[in-house]
Amino acid sequence: MKYFIILILAVPLFTFCGQSNEKSANSQNKLQETDQNINATYYLIRHAEKDRSNPKNHDPNLNIDGMLRAKRWAEYFEPIKIDEIYITKYIRTKQTVSLIAQQKAISPKRYNPKTIYSNEFLNQTNGKTVLIAGHSNTTPQLVNKLISEEKYSDMDDSDNATLFKVTINGNNKSVETIIVE
Repeated sequence: MKYFIILILAVPLFTFCGQSNEKSANSQNKLQETDQNINATYYLIRHAEKDRSNPKNHDPNLNIDGMLRAKRWAEYFEPIKIDEIYITKYIRTKQTVSLIAQQKAISPKRYNPKTIYSNEFLNQTNGKTVLIAGHSNTTPQLVNKLISEEKYSDMDDSDNATLFKVTINGNNKSVETIIVE
């Protein structure tokens, strides 16, 4: 009788475990199916130089060099059509793209770096040119997800000049790495 009760309690546990793995596999298959229908260009940058004068400040503004870099980013993107701009919750990403957003008359959308890559994101950006401002660890991770390959590692903490241009045309995915000084 004791073993029967244990068996009855364990069966739902194994059933749910199997379903969750199946759902995960189905989600991955749906992402791969969606990839085949995506045609978009993504520009991914790390935020500009931040003020490091207070190590306890987890959300610092850009410093002078960062403001100058934000201006250079705006000059770089001036001739490029941008449909959407994404920023994280941190002020440094917003400040980095603020001139571009004004120039293009676009309100940046906030995103969570852990959850941005999804069918919904791919579908919303399909057919568009998108600028995404992130961080030294999240930007390369998103590039890797977009190209379905583990190619790029975290950026050096002093690297605020690298631009990743990811072009997706169905199954054809390419990355161009550009340094904008």
